[in-house]
Amino acid sequence: MDYKEYDSEVTLDTTLNDIRQGHIASCYLIYGDEEYLAEEALRRIVDLILPYDERSLSLFWMDGQNTDIDMICESILTPPLIPGKKVVVVNKTLLFSSKGSLPDLVKQIVENIESNPQRAVRAFAVFLQMTGWTLEDLQDGGWEKISDDDWRETVGDKSGTGREKWLPKVLDIYVKSGIQVRSDYDSPDLLEEALKKGFPENNCLILTADFVDKRKKIFKVISDYGVVLHFPKVKGEARQKGMFLNTAREILERGGKRLSPGAINVLGRKTGFNLRESMGELDKLITYAGDDDIIGEGDIDVITGKTKEDSVFDLTSALVSRNLKKALLTFRDLIDHHVHYLMIVTMIGREARLLLQGRILLKSGRLPSFRSEMDFNKFQRVVYPEIKRLNDKRGKKSRALIGQHPYVIYNALKNAESFSYNELVGYLEQISNIDIALKTTGKDPELTIKRLLIEICK
Repeated sequence: MDYKEYDSEVTLDTTLNDIRQGHIASCYLIYGDEEYLAEEALRRIVDLILPYDERSLSLFWMDGQNTDIDMICESILTPPLIPGKKVVVVNKTLLFSSKGSLPDLVKQIVENIESNPQRAVRAFAVFLQMTGWTLEDLQDGGWEKISDDDWRETVGDKSGTGREKWLPKVLDIYVKSGIQVRSDYDSPDLLEEALKKGFPENNCLILTADFVDKRKKIFKVISDYGVVLHFPKVKGEARQKGMFLNTAREILERGGKRLSPGAINVLGRKTGFNLRESMGELDKLITYAGDDDIIGEGDIDVITGKTKEDSVFDLTSALVSRNLKKALLTFRDLIDHHVHYLMIVTMIGREARLLLQGRILLKSGRLPSFRSEMDFNKFQRVVYPEIKRLNDKRGKKSRALIGQHPYVIYNALKNAESFSYNELVGYLEQISNIDIALKTTGKDPELTIKRLLIEICK
């Protein structure tokens, strides 16, 4: 995948090729509005520099919103504990934000408040830090007391109007998120000097950022001494479609799947080829396809509805959490959207099989590092390499749990602990009997499936 930055000659492919040839930069900056591509770039760079089995003492992750510059410099200037590479990742750093970028922050908040609230909240946290306004200043209608002139003077927004449409909403989301605003401003001088002098041999710093002001000196220093990868928002349906197909190709090949031409167009109509949303739906479709090699239009009609609540995956989510009310409501939604009863039974059965396989895998003792409370990022770093080795020993990609997408495996293992072995075996037997009955008898399918949902959730 060759994603070219619009304002430089640096591409992800050329960067990865340099790393393969042993030319590893001391610092990488990854940023841009296409979050999915930025996250993929981070993953692939780290994978090339540090193999999984070398990460326990050589890979360090820092939260850029809560880590000061002294801690970053101390970590990157300390030689590795063991011979080899050392990678320090600072995720979502604020080093590249400035008061001059406040209008861009407002734009980010407005554009993401519905589609990506987490990104909007991160932007709002930076907004508060840069403006010096507090929650107390803005809450309970306090923002209404800020005149248009004061707003323009502080934010630099030419109009200062329209904030009544987004500010109350983002305030509410922000308070619920629990994100804290840092009162201190990082001075990147120490990092600039360290970059110029050079890090210890084999040390590598990777920075990711939501917002970058290219006028800042630190950006220019990294451009001179490191590598900058920019993933701007792709505009225009044709280009968005091309980007999606390019990005999806590797994932589909790994899963042994293909999208039919009709399916591509249907998916585009439902997601607008928004990359993050499209790739999220693609993950679901690969899981849903099961043993089928081709993902067709009908699969997308079932999985990708107008809202997430219409998805089959909401039903399985309700079942693993034993939420009967949600399970029955989602089942009703699926029926209203003309999802066939047998398709629903098939998906429930597949979920039960994955949970049973997860239960057996945990009981086998082959995953001593797994903890149900760990988040997905830690699971990918610590546990998934062990699962991948188990799958690789089979010589070909398994269709069982260990051959599934990492997120599917993570959820199955996490949820399996809520069910006993005997429960899951019993559910699979019930599901098999229901499948046969619905195909060979005149039983009421809706009533039969409702009884199954009640049995699982009780």
